Amino acid sequence: MLAAFAALVLVPAVGADTAPATLRADVAEWSVVPASGVVPAGRVRLVVRNIGYQPHELIVVRTKEFAQTLALRGDRAVATPVAPRLVVPPGTTRTVVLTLARGSYLLVDNLPWHYWEGTSAAFAVR
Repeated sequence: MLAAFAALVLVPAVGADTAPATLRADVAEWSVVPASGVVPAGRVRLVVRNIGYQPHELIVVRTKEFAQTLALRGDRAVATPVAPRLVVPPGTTRTVVLTLARGSYLLVDNLPWHYWEGTSAAFAVR
């Protein structure tokens, strides 16, 4: 009976080793294009490829409504990111793993004037 108990203690929790879902997005001058509009809640690998000629600074913002418009302060969006900013130089790809709860989110390029020009995309976590 003790052996059975020990075996139960050593077995990892279901899903503990599950790979994160992946959300890929291409960013360029004045566009962010995610490969999918929905990812499952939990760990999400965000893979951002800069196919443009300028650097981009992506932040992930949780919003109350899907595709919500953010306020501007000067030339940047006023937002509280749910993760550190991701700076993506031209011609490179950057990856970060996030833990996201169910809800609505925006990928926002928050370099000066980029959000104002429309460089953002909405996605949902279900």
